[in-house]
Amino acid sequence: DMVVLLCHLYDTNAEHANAMARYLSEGLQALPGVSLMFPTQANSVFVELPPHAIEALKAKGWTFYTFIGAGGARFVCAWNTTVELLDQLLADVKEVLG
Repeated sequence: DMVVLLCHLYDTNAEHANAMARYLSEGLQALPGVSLMFPTQANSVFVELPPHAIEALKAKGWTFYTFIGAGGARFVCAWNTTVELLDQLLADVKEVLG
């Protein structure tokens, strides 16, 4: 049945996005100068970063939400987010934090 197949696909994609968010959350929490704003419960990771780090990441081409307040950033993972992409993001965050 097509509905069952689509629900399974949605669940699989959501599980992957959530797992990638947990991976990113753990990686960010391991970096000095980064603090988690809220527990990671779905596909988004909310962190506080120094303003210079936010600007430097955007200059490197990363896109993320910063409407949370001064220093707040929200990273969103999706069905197609890869560990390799997140490892590059983590390396760039580490670099811009110095």
